[in-house]
Formats: sequence, C-alpha cells, structure tokens
Amino acid sequence: MLLPVIRIPHAAPRIPDPESATMTLLLCLFLLARAPQSMTEGPARTGWEAIERGDGEKAAAAFRRALADNPRDAGSLAGSAMASHLLGRDDQAISVLKRALEIEPDFAYAAYLLGQFAYAQGDLDLAIKSYERALQIQPGNRSAYKQLEDWKKEAELHSGFTTRPGVRFNILFEGPEQQVIAARVSNALEAAYARVGSSLGVYPPETITAILYSREQFRDVTKSPPWAAGAYDGRIRIPVLGSLRTPGELDRVVTHEYVHAALRSLAPRGLPFWLNEGLATYFEPVDHAWLEQRLRTARTTIPMSELEQSFGRLDGADALLAYAQGFTAARMLAHRLGSNFPVFLQYVGNGTSLEQALLLFNITDADVQHTWRR
Repeated sequence: MLLPVIRIPHAAPRIPDPESATMTLLLCLFLLARAPQSMTEGPARTGWEAIERGDGEKAAAAFRRALADNPRDAGSLAGSAMASHLLGRDDQAISVLKRALEIEPDFAYAAYLLGQFAYAQGDLDLAIKSYERALQIQPGNRSAYKQLEDWKKEAELHSGFTTRPGVRFNILFEGPEQQVIAARVSNALEAAYARVGSSLGVYPPETITAILYSREQFRDVTKSPPWAAGAYDGRIRIPVLGSLRTPGELDRVVTHEYVHAALRSLAPRGLPFWLNEGLATYFEPVDHAWLEQRLRTARTTIPMSELEQSFGRLDGADALLAYAQGFTAARMLAHRLGSNFPVFLQYVGNGTSLEQALLLFNITDADVQHTWRR
C-alpha cells in the first residue's frame, strides 16, 4: 500500500501490481511443469482451476479432498498453500509449503511461493533462503535472480540498522541521528493502535515492524512511484529525512500505514484498494480539506472499477484524486455503518463480495459513487 505526499509531482510512472503479476507467473510455471503428474484429473485439477478463478474457498475444499486421498502429494500441498493465500492465511500457507518441501525437496515452485509469502510476512531471511533454494533447483530465471538480489541488498541495508524493540512495534532505523524520529514514530504507532482499535475493534496480535529510511533508500527498497510518502507490504516503510520539521506530517504517514496493518488483521482479503486506502486516509489525524478540494476541482472522477487495484500505477494527479475518492467513500461508510463498520469489514474479509456486504446494510454501489459528485 502506498501513501501520497500532500504535494504530488505530475508524471509519476505507471507501475504494475507486483503481487498479482508474480503470483500469475508462478502459477503458470507450476502449470507447465507439473500438469502431467498431478493436475490431469480429480480434485487437484478442480483446485487449480478454482485458484485460476481466484476462488480460495473452493480451491481449499478441493485440495482437502486431494490430500485426503494422498497426504504426501507436494503438488496438492502447494495448491492448498495457494488457497490459504487467497483466503488471507499466509501463516498457514507458509507452514504447508514447508511441509511440501520436506516431502519433495526439489519442488522449485513451492520454494518460489515460500519466498514470496515469507517476504510478505516480513521474514526476509526465509524469503532469501527460499529463493536461493529455488534457483539452485531451477536456475536461469532472470526475474527471480533480480528479486533475490534486491532482497539481499535490503537485508544488507537493514543489517546496519538499529532496532528499537517493543511489545507491539519494532522500529528499525539508521544510526543515533534517527533516535528522536524513532521515538516519535513509536508514539504515533501507539496512538494509532489505540484510536483505530477503539473504532474498529481490531488490535493486531503480531508485532509490527516499522522501518525508517532515507528517501533514496525508500525508493530503492519499495520501488514506489515518486509521489509515495510511505508504504506497507507486511512492514511499515517510511522515508523520514527532515520529518521532525513537519512532525504532523510524520504522524499522518505513520497512522496511515498502521491502518493498513490493522485492516490486514481484520479483513486479510477482499477489500478493494479504494476502501483500504480510503480508510487509512480517514483515520489520519489531519484535516482532509485538501483532498475534498481535489475532488471538487476534478473534471471527472475515476471509475470505481479502476480503483479496485493498486494506486501505484497512477500518475501523481490521478493518484491524489484516487485517494480523495477513497477517503470520501470511506467516510460515508463510517458514518452510515457506525458500530457495524467492523462487522461489514469482517463480512468482506471472510469472502462476501463487497456489493453483497453493502446490501446487507442497505447501501449500494451507487451510494458510494454519489459521494464523488462535485
């Protein structure tokens, strides 16, 4: 998840959604490599077809049947892990992939998946080891080599950082000069934890890591567009150079990225980007008049269907408009749903479509889009 700075430069590059592109590539590799062995018939084939459709529930059920017939089929275990991923259960997916690799140590696809899921969970060491293993088994994948090198550079960078440990938050920062900033970030995270928790009833049980970077380090690690002021990918990542000159802006960014972490705990799948980003913006401890002004002055709005995917592909002006639309929609939902808001989010997170979840509370897509009228 990317967060914009308030003043956004124009002509930021469009970038693809890396998670969906990577998962599609890995699935294609698996289909090509293993179809003759485990996918030609039966519940395993049904499971992979469900994964291709993005139906985690049906995929999980199919692979349970496949594994009941053959508990040591590594292909079905990998499919079960993919189903868990689609259902937002990456911890479970990682455990299943480790088992698949114990059964079939040369299963490159499982190693690739394990690396991706480990990185998303913040386990950089496991991600690196998994990709190294995959490339030993199946050398020649240039994109995988590039990903591995990027992860190694990130690990080397972090090895020189200092950690400020905590029960709920670990803060990684570079050197004594950032100690004061790290303390500010820690306080902002604790405040966000209490505020968001009281509103949504969500208190993430896991320790969340926040990493403080220079602007250049942030760009190198996140590959984010120039307009991004923060990112969340399982870890909170923030460029903090000069941030004490604008402490309110730092608090805004920290709160925004924390909300993404909280939403991942409450509704690990199913939330469209406009709602995820809109809620993160809604909880920022600032006046959002600047966003409402952007919406009022827009010649046209972005269709809802285009706001369901990552805003990282948008240029600066469109990104700001996307955040404005997400914010106004999230604010409307918060006001309409009141204490039912967490229930609504849980419905979506448990697999109910957004449209169906809205209708349960007598809200339609048209009601959401009405907030974007100027």
